[in-house]
Amino acid sequence: MIHLFSQASLLASSKSLVSGLLFSASALLANPEAPKKPTSFDASMYVTQQGKIRLAVEKVAPTPVYVQLLDEKKNVLFSQYVAKKDLKTAMLFDVSGIQDGLYTLEIKSGEGSIIRQVSLTTETQKRAINFSK
Repeated sequence: MIHLFSQASLLASSKSLVSGLLFSASALLANPEAPKKPTSFDASMYVTQQGKIRLAVEKVAPTPVYVQLLDEKKNVLFSQYVAKKDLKTAMLFDVSGIQDGLYTLEIKSGEGSIIRQVSLTTETQKRAINFSK
């Protein structure tokens, strides 16, 4: 299950999950059937220190936008509609409840899409051994 938090709960604690965003722009550019990059909105995303994905969408025109998180089999794990009147929005995804693997984050409107690959991996804890005099 994916939990979506509002901007106010950014400091909420979560499991120790390391998430990495793989920005595979080269793969998208090499694919002639890649979706057209929209001009009516832009999106930025990063991984927080708590292992959550923060997504910000900013629109320059009032157009509806859809946000989806898909698994490797293209099953929709999360979907949210951003109304055309909302010119700025931010989302925080707590992905600690889903398995490690490769996922797709897709932000799309009627004119095009922004697609990013998201790789979730859990680091194993290592024991530190220190020597002192």
